[in-house]
Amino acid sequence: PGVVQTSRVVTTQRPNTIGGPAYSQSAYDQKHEKDDQLKNLKELRQTCGLKQVPVDAGLQTFKGASTDGQLQRDQFIAAYTTLLETHQVEMPSDEVKKAVFDLFDRDDNNVVDMMELICGISLLCSGSEDDKIHAVFNVFDENGDGFISMDEMYKFLTSVFKVVLTPSVIGAMNSMGVSVDSAEDLASVTSLECFKTSDLNHDGNLSVEEFKAWFYGPRN
Repeated sequence: PGVVQTSRVVTTQRPNTIGGPAYSQSAYDQKHEKDDQLKNLKELRQTCGLKQVPVDAGLQTFKGASTDGQLQRDQFIAAYTTLLETHQVEMPSDEVKKAVFDLFDRDDNNVVDMMELICGISLLCSGSEDDKIHAVFNVFDENGDGFISMDEMYKFLTSVFKVVLTPSVIGAMNSMGVSVDSAEDLASVTSLECFKTSDLNHDGNLSVEEFKAWFYGPRN
């Protein structure tokens, strides 16, 4: 009885796909006409040059330039420039570079943390859904054991939702019968649902294969 509500949400709206790269890219394509924030994201993707950079290369470059999991504005711009030069991509204007940073600097403190960056690179860089899932795991999997913890997943999904889950999207979801109050709220429900259905040995970790099976698996 305690999971009836969650099961209903999973069955009707598939909240886990909201947190993944597939939803992230389709969301702003579907919603941009009515939502300035998502429209801006779509337009930026066409001009920033990152769509010509593989997602794993993007994440690893920015991660390598970070200090304590964070990037100051100058660090971000320098890594961004190096990344495009490495992949021989035409350099966008300084205005576009600034816009890319500002898109993820949600609280205007001139710092982008690693979770915000993961979300942004997943939206803007090239790669299949599979590529993006593996790239995210490669960032999280510091010791190379092929597992991700629930806490890591929650943090990632929260930052995804903070970018994608704009007020108009929340309103649309609520109108469809999905009660969503915040990015944290949805990330918590989604993480719990993922581990309940996919952490088969109940060790509190998911392998890449377990995560992919959950991400692409049928709903019941």
